[in-house]
Amino acid sequence: MQTPGQIQNSQATRPADRDRSQRGPIVLVGASVRAAAESARIAGFSPIAVDHFGDRETLAAARRWYPLDDFLDSGDSRPLDRIVPERAPIAIVGGLERGFGWIGPTRRSFWAVSPEQFLISDRPEFLRDLASRAAVRFPETRCAGVATRGWLVKRRGSSGGLGVSYSKGAGDIPENSILQRPVRGRICGASFFGLGDRAMLLGACRLLKKRIGPSPFVFAGALGPIPLNVAWVNSLHRLGDAVCCLSPLVGPFNIDVVLQHDTVTLLEVNPRWSASMELVERAWGATLNEPCSMFDDAADWIRRVERVSSGHADARPSDHVFIKRVLFARTDRRVDATDFDRQPSDDRWVWKDVPRRPADVRRHEPLATLIAPLERMSLQHAFRVMV
Repeated sequence: MQTPGQIQNSQATRPADRDRSQRGPIVLVGASVRAAAESARIAGFSPIAVDHFGDRETLAAARRWYPLDDFLDSGDSRPLDRIVPERAPIAIVGGLERGFGWIGPTRRSFWAVSPEQFLISDRPEFLRDLASRAAVRFPETRCAGVATRGWLVKRRGSSGGLGVSYSKGAGDIPENSILQRPVRGRICGASFFGLGDRAMLLGACRLLKKRIGPSPFVFAGALGPIPLNVAWVNSLHRLGDAVCCLSPLVGPFNIDVVLQHDTVTLLEVNPRWSASMELVERAWGATLNEPCSMFDDAADWIRRVERVSSGHADARPSDHVFIKRVLFARTDRRVDATDFDRQPSDDRWVWKDVPRRPADVRRHEPLATLIAPLERMSLQHAFRVMV
């Protein structure tokens, strides 16, 4: 159980923060906002975090933290207004099982996209039109009728793969769900920066999945950025531009796709910060030897892309690859922050999303996240690390 109310971070400004212009507060809302809070801090923002966990690293990056349930269960018509400074924008940076409708009545402004754009991006007809415009594939999808055995049932508005399961072929498609034919290939998340009427492809990561009970596609991390062939790059460029043409946005967004041979199949669009973006940021930072954030201005990303491209059409860092692995509890257990302090002497990895205080964790619940550059740690070793 989380401590009720806000947690104030009274730490002094870090040396790294002084190197960037201070852009004021920004409110980050999502199931887990740690990675986005660290990124916003790099970009010069002073994050106010609202999520389910309030883990150690979120508190270190955020100016203040509030438990998300306090707002979901609030009777206020505009629950965020009481904590959001008047000039601070609200950024939705993660999926929410209960949707974003409760945020909409706020009088505050939104950073990048509004809740209405999330609703548009979730519609099968929008995705079908998007795939057609970009000349990529889109799986056969149904919104009503009998649930075909072996197809995927996807609960609309769910996130992290928790709302995706295989149909047993009994009964109709559940309410507020879609039925989709499975697609073979590698599931990847492509990171873009929208420029209003067009988009820049900044990298793509292979998404790691884990089966938990009836859910075979629970998000378990990412690997990348991965190499992309010319056909994939061209298709992803068209997809990114099509998103901005249909629903103009300025800022980061993610498109989940399946890559196989030379084909790209569209799965979903997340018009927001996405979990694999911190690996893309790290790759750009390592390539350019400068801190990079998806919360940076468009001009910063235009400059970086032009610098990396050096006259080539494909402008993405390819020499630095990272792994992000979510560790899940194998049994019910007690977990403490000190369990993650036994780092190797060469700092081959870092722990993120570490509980800030001792907590009881049930089997299959996340413990923490490991992030490592693959030039410092083998992929096999990364999957052997246990707590």
